Amino acid sequence: MEGSERSPAQRRWGLGRRGFGGGRLTAVCLSLLLVLGLAGGAWLGASDETEGTGRDSIYKYLTLWEEVLRLIRGSYVEETDGRSLTAGAMDGVTDALDPFSVYVPASEVESYRAAHAVGRRHSGVLVLKERGTAYVVAVDDGSPAETAGLEPGDIVAGINGRSSRAMPLWELRRQLAGPVGSKLDLELVRRGNSVEASLILDEYEPLPPELEEIRGVGVLRIPSFGSGTAARVEALLAGYAGDSLLIDLRGVAGGSAEAAYAVAGLFASGELGSLIDREDVKLRTFEGAGGLYSGDIDILTDRSSQGPAEILTAVLRQAVDADHTGESTFGYAGTLRQIELPNGGGVLETTAAFYTDPEGERLNRRIRVSNDRRLSAFAERDDGSDQVLDEALGLFIMETPAEPDPP
Repeated sequence: MEGSERSPAQRRWGLGRRGFGGGRLTAVCLSLLLVLGLAGGAWLGASDETEGTGRDSIYKYLTLWEEVLRLIRGSYVEETDGRSLTAGAMDGVTDALDPFSVYVPASEVESYRAAHAVGRRHSGVLVLKERGTAYVVAVDDGSPAETAGLEPGDIVAGINGRSSRAMPLWELRRQLAGPVGSKLDLELVRRGNSVEASLILDEYEPLPPELEEIRGVGVLRIPSFGSGTAARVEALLAGYAGDSLLIDLRGVAGGSAEAAYAVAGLFASGELGSLIDREDVKLRTFEGAGGLYSGDIDILTDRSSQGPAEILTAVLRQAVDADHTGESTFGYAGTLRQIELPNGGGVLETTAAFYTDPEGERLNRRIRVSNDRRLSAFAERDDGSDQVLDEALGLFIMETPAEPDPP
């Protein structure tokens, strides 16, 4: 009876009841994935220790991996697949690194690279996995994902009848980069409720920046960062004479880091940041001339603001003392590289370098909003108006000094 009272998405994810969801082997594999993910994080962290201690730690965790696999294969009630367990272990290791790192088995490398080349151009949605949970990070304005009704924070419970729990990150990316016209039936969990959506993959053009004046404040919306973004922003602000500017970066994830520094360089001068590797070697430095705008600036972000949006936020906060309102950002502005594993073992795609703020700090943590400027992204009105933007404008207007009356 209990199972019949829950939706397919809730049953798929084990929501609304205790105990195992799915088969026993799945539960054990997920437990193994968690153990190996934690072990993998500690193993990789051990490389920062002294040489002798680090080597001992690596061997200790390798021994632990071998023992866990041996116990599972020898003691579990059903036959297990060594390849599946190993692939799950590799997924656990990359999960412990960061949400963007991924292991791709050798048999799937070619198709994954094809999907990687497409990226989000057919879906307009960024989906990541953490601890086995697939979730929507951001939805591009004007994209097929927005048309389908997807929202940041949605848990993706299933795709075309398959549980996302069983899909590694590389497969999720491949599904979302399918051919134009493909239909993906999605089972979502949104704030505890089950939602079904149909996503039709299609080509779309990212929307350009727009500027409008609301309540006496210029609101600059930058939906994406590409090769023409800085030029468009410069053109928009060239004709703006107001003394208050709110830059809306909510829901903006991914895009060109170079474009973000170029936009920042319109406002700020000098060194804006760098791209640095694990040894803190500067691979590239970004500078700006500034001078485009001298009024007060407020930046509006949410938890979907990631990568280039975080670069612009960090630079403007530090270089021109911009205010920061909304929610703290996602916490990742880095570059990925693919590493061929030996003996045909597949490919490891992992973070190779991070971008920095003007002070040289890596942008690998959330950029925090102070408590007095924090606004909930889930604030909604029945009429569909943007309550968060209204509240951000109210804060901005209240703090902007009034112009003196003419003599």
